[in-house]
Amino acid sequence: MLPREISGPPLASPSPDTVACPACTKVEARPAFVKSGYPFRRCAACGLVFASPYPTPDQLAAYYNDPSRTPTEDYFNKAASRRRRAALRALRFFPYVFPGKTVLDLGCGGGFMVEAFARLGAKASGLDISAGAIAYAQKHFPRGTFYCESMPAFAARGLQFDFVFSSEVLEHVPGPDELLTTLAAVTKPGGYLHISSPDAGHKLVPANIAEWDQVAPPEHIQLFNRENARILFARYGFTLAKAYPNKKPGLSLLFRRGL
Repeated sequence: MLPREISGPPLASPSPDTVACPACTKVEARPAFVKSGYPFRRCAACGLVFASPYPTPDQLAAYYNDPSRTPTEDYFNKAASRRRRAALRALRFFPYVFPGKTVLDLGCGGGFMVEAFARLGAKASGLDISAGAIAYAQKHFPRGTFYCESMPAFAARGLQFDFVFSSEVLEHVPGPDELLTTLAAVTKPGGYLHISSPDAGHKLVPANIAEWDQVAPPEHIQLFNRENARILFARYGFTLAKAYPNKKPGLSLLFRRGL
């Protein structure tokens, strides 16, 4: 099924130029709106909404390295509640995560899902670029193995996992290629990958998508729907195995990497 049409306020003087879509690669991405000073495009072919140009690495580093955004011990408040929610969420993946399986949480934050997967008997690891988050995870969740480094650096280790979990990462990265290249490198052939991200094709998304709170640059800079996510992941060797229903505008997609 094609994604439903979404709209946003046009630029004051819209440019007729189009660029290649980062998801479907068709040259159908046209200027759509500006939010918080960031111009966005929308692909007429697949519906991807993305900042164009994406924020630069320096802009993102300045934003995320702001001391007010650095996770500390206080950032992970209500830890008991977070542990319970992570444990319940992990149970959904028990067909793919059980004793003897290797699991990676890419974008693990404070390590709550790593701990939940480890409690299911898996050999669980977590990757995050935030030193504060990894420090918290290492202190509180000794069952897991944690890495604080970039995705390319981690992929270069040559490690592969039976199950890879990545929650609320896809919408943050400036273009999908580095993330997808890493996911393809770290998922074993025949292994499974679960992705969650805001769903721009959900019925509850405002008709004027620029008003949607999930369009939030420089944090949320690309918004997918189920179909263009399927197209994107297929380009990197993943087949959509299951789409979990969600009453809220969120994607919950299980992929399998080809053998």
